[in-house]
Amino acid sequence: MSNGTNLSERTPMFAKGNLSATVKDLLLRNIAVTGLLVLIIISAFLSPYFLTADNLFNVLRQWTMVGLIAIGLTFVIISGGIDLSGGAVLALATVVGALSAPLVGSAGMIAVVILVGAACGYINGALITWGKVPPFVATLGMMTAARGLALILSEGRTVTADLAPEFVFAFGRGYLGPIPMPVLLTAIVFIVAAVTLKYTVYGRHVCLVGDNPVGAHRSGIQVQGVIRSVYTLHGVLAAMAGLLFLGRLGVGEPTGGMLFELSGIAAVVIGGTPFVGGVGSILLTFVGLMVIGLTYNILNLLSVSPYAQDFARGVIIVVAVMFSIRREARSRVRK
Repeated sequence: MSNGTNLSERTPMFAKGNLSATVKDLLLRNIAVTGLLVLIIISAFLSPYFLTADNLFNVLRQWTMVGLIAIGLTFVIISGGIDLSGGAVLALATVVGALSAPLVGSAGMIAVVILVGAACGYINGALITWGKVPPFVATLGMMTAARGLALILSEGRTVTADLAPEFVFAFGRGYLGPIPMPVLLTAIVFIVAAVTLKYTVYGRHVCLVGDNPVGAHRSGIQVQGVIRSVYTLHGVLAAMAGLLFLGRLGVGEPTGGMLFELSGIAAVVIGGTPFVGGVGSILLTFVGLMVIGLTYNILNLLSVSPYAQDFARGVIIVVAVMFSIRREARSRVRK
């Protein structure tokens, strides 16, 4: 029996104003996914080559190195920090790898490169936790030092690497069916990182440290240890990106990886991880990475000037930060 109340009165969600607000809220909270879908639709109309398998795999392959750095940055930013040294650590890794490969072989070279990346990351974490140096300053210093060390070791030149065919296949030019091996390796790292962040105690500790370090400490979490670990992880992943660079190009390049850290930060922020830390998603970092990668790709397919592409990158970073700030402001209002 009717009580005289219509459907819109009993369920305010269906009211026109509330519905539009709900849709707007969903779009703002999922801006990375929304932006990626819009970008794919528009790009498919602009170029007939955009949605081909070869082109999409090419995009994925080109952005594997930035993707690995972005994974490390996701953990760092969720913990409340920032790391500007990823591109420089990548460059140092390529030079160390090229110089050490003839001496210790492929397996030994991989181990040496990973240790170099871990050392760079751990030093960043130690400077921040023990030295009380702000993350921006500590990692800016590491960026300069790692790039300088790469130039010293290489004497300022590109170092040709003597690499085993197995290494080149696995880290550079090999394919498993239609899938480039670097894409497959990076996908595995993305999956492992996503599971670690969302379903493990360590992932919860990283989020708690970024959200409330004082509360995390009172809960028994070793806050400084967690902070050192995320910077070490970032260094390891940057070194792995260096291995992909080495496998693909076959050279140690002291100037390699320029601005990779900025693209990585943009991918993380576009994916919705706020600079204040506490929350974040590896999956959405991948979505943010694809927004940047596909933007560059369609501009290339349309023969847009590289200078315009750099302009587009700057716009993307600024817009991403703007939305990040707006999301954080809206979140605080709800609380």
